[in-house]
Amino acid sequence: MRRIYFIVMSILLLAPIVSAQETAKKQTDHPSGVDKGLENISKQSIEAALSFLASDALEGREAGKNGGLVAAEYIKSVLKEQGIKPFYDSYFQVFEAYSPVREKGVEFQVDPDSIAKYKSERAFRKLNLQNVVGYIEGQKKEEYIVIGAHYDHVGIDELLVGDQIYNGADDNASSVAAVLQVAKAVVTSGEKPLRTIIFAFWDGEEVNYLGSEYFVANFKSLQAIKAYINLDMVGREGGVLPIFHPKFRVPENARQPLRKENKWTHILYSEKLEKVKGLLLEDIEKYRLNITPKLNVIPPKSHGSDNLSFSLRDIPEVWFFTGLHPDYHTPWDEVETINFDNLTNITKATYLVLWDLANE
Repeated sequence: MRRIYFIVMSILLLAPIVSAQETAKKQTDHPSGVDKGLENISKQSIEAALSFLASDALEGREAGKNGGLVAAEYIKSVLKEQGIKPFYDSYFQVFEAYSPVREKGVEFQVDPDSIAKYKSERAFRKLNLQNVVGYIEGQKKEEYIVIGAHYDHVGIDELLVGDQIYNGADDNASSVAAVLQVAKAVVTSGEKPLRTIIFAFWDGEEVNYLGSEYFVANFKSLQAIKAYINLDMVGREGGVLPIFHPKFRVPENARQPLRKENKWTHILYSEKLEKVKGLLLEDIEKYRLNITPKLNVIPPKSHGSDNLSFSLRDIPEVWFFTGLHPDYHTPWDEVETINFDNLTNITKATYLVLWDLANE
């Protein structure tokens, strides 16, 4: 009897320990919110979105043209399907840009004073454009992290012999596909971020950074934007930081010669966001992301992409970029040139940076 009693008591005493161990094991079997979101970033979904945006059917997505309108509708439909709310009354932030007659060689502008001046002239030009903007509300509703990519490209050159469509697979369908996947990851994480996250897809970047400029110029409280994450040309590997294009300006120590073996992902960040460097390197190692980051501080007010619109207002930025290549702004920037494995890893790294900034 004593022996049976001892056995029974031993089982009863051990039961809570075994149960606790099993519970702990079950908890570790389920990924955290961050991990769950990361697992929902899909190479196949990235490839599907990029392939549509860079297809001949969209005719190079020129700002203000039919291909650009179709691209905007597609982005809206994906955001809506993911359950991401429109930031304005609709997903579209509609605006106009103006310039004098073409012969004057003046870029299109969204500045009200410039528009008033151009309208006073005998002839002027107008572009009808639209950003696509959605958001996920944070616990601190009035603090924002913005992540963006321009969806327009340069359209068609009807004078070209042969392929006339500038498909813009890398520039910038790659980034649009990535940001859409990042948005999906945040939603599927199941966790509400500390700060509100704005997902913005800019129109008119190729013209004069028009979409991002209009957004920040009309944002109700710029000091509430704590950081901007920019993606522009993230679909290739082996490119260089832009040293031969006049619209770009980057730090001397970040410039690299063109080498086929260069597999860097350039990540430029404001000095105020120095912490991003350490967090990102930790995340790349932790999640075994197969990218080689080249991290550099970007000087304030550096040209190159929509980051400029934010930098001019002293909003700190992070810019993901795989570099320029010989197919830049040519009809050969096609889907077939994209490295989807690399792009998927960059998308995951972007998501992790966004998560850190939104929840710091």
